[in-house]
Amino acid sequence: MSDQSHDAAESYPRQSARTQRFTLGDPRDVTVSADGRRIVFLRSRGGTDPVNCLWVVDATTGEERIVADPELLLMRRDEFLPLEERARRERTRESAGGITAYATDRAGTVAAFTIAGRLFVAGLVSAAGRELPVAGPVFDPRPDPLATRVAYVSGRLLCVGELDGRWRVLAGDDPDEPDTVSWGSADFIAAEEMNRFRGFWWSPDGTVLAATRVDTAPVTRWFVGDPAVPSTAPTEMPYPAAGTPNAEVSLHLLGLDGSVVDLEWDRQALPYLVDVNWSEQGLVLTVQSRDQRRVEHLGVDPATGATTLLLGDDDEHWVELVDGVPRLLPDGTLVTCADRDGARRLMVAGTPVTPADLQVRSVASVSADGIVFLANPLADSTVLHVWRRAPDGTLA
Repeated sequence: MSDQSHDAAESYPRQSARTQRFTLGDPRDVTVSADGRRIVFLRSRGGTDPVNCLWVVDATTGEERIVADPELLLMRRDEFLPLEERARRERTRESAGGITAYATDRAGTVAAFTIAGRLFVAGLVSAAGRELPVAGPVFDPRPDPLATRVAYVSGRLLCVGELDGRWRVLAGDDPDEPDTVSWGSADFIAAEEMNRFRGFWWSPDGTVLAATRVDTAPVTRWFVGDPAVPSTAPTEMPYPAAGTPNAEVSLHLLGLDGSVVDLEWDRQALPYLVDVNWSEQGLVLTVQSRDQRRVEHLGVDPATGATTLLLGDDDEHWVELVDGVPRLLPDGTLVTCADRDGARRLMVAGTPVTPADLQVRSVASVSADGIVFLANPLADSTVLHVWRRAPDGTLA
């Protein structure tokens, strides 16, 4: 009997369940600081521990340190999760607990994250974490590029918290707006179908936020009951089923000084906001038609909100979206991906720069040192290689 019990305990299904498909204890969500000195990541303490901590590694010595331990910061295991965070975890198939996402400033010196709907920050050099006592529940906190404050979403509100604990609402508290409007969150289509899980972006100098305004008023309401508790009244929720109206999504530049600039593009023809990238080289939007056969990359004048077409792409079937692009090189040249000659190719200034026998899957980084991307041979999709296109155009 003991041998049978031992065999059952060590069976593959039991091991898979206990280790959450052999993912617990593995480093994930890796970030390298701008100076290359620190490597930041999430990891639980072992293969059966479901609580993720925030770690930092000294790239010179290899020394690992825990920056933030949820159990020490909360002194308890139970978690209250805002609805937005529950939806994010469901979409990303997140099953671990503790810290499951974080964001850093541009230099990689400060990280912001939530535990149980509360806001925490951690110094990645000092390896010390603390709570910012702002009003919550807090979702998707992100430090500004200069690490002086943190923006975050709380329900329908977009808020900004200072590192001394002061906070204020930046958008969403207008009493004339209906309760179907929210600020700073991704709409259902973006999060579910386009892998855009965020709804606000800092300007490079940390004085302005590009923020989405989402109005779900046109969206059909569904009523979902809980089969486990049939006595509970069904929950009403907006759900844009295929062929029904979507939420109305617009983008606005919100200055910390109270200024507001509305961004303009043809939202009737191109209603989907696919991506926003704001770097020292400029602000670029990617928008798409509802039939997904047309995509446009638009440059933005932050002073007026006017947009200019940088590059468009059409496909009789659909335009595939590629993670990591568009981005701008330091000289302002646009980097994108598009299907050309039977393969998905890296494009620089609208020209293919990878061979037609290479299938580009995503772009990892765009900098003065080159473009790093992931691709597989067109003839073999079972492998994935890391490539680098050097500034002189060579591939390695």
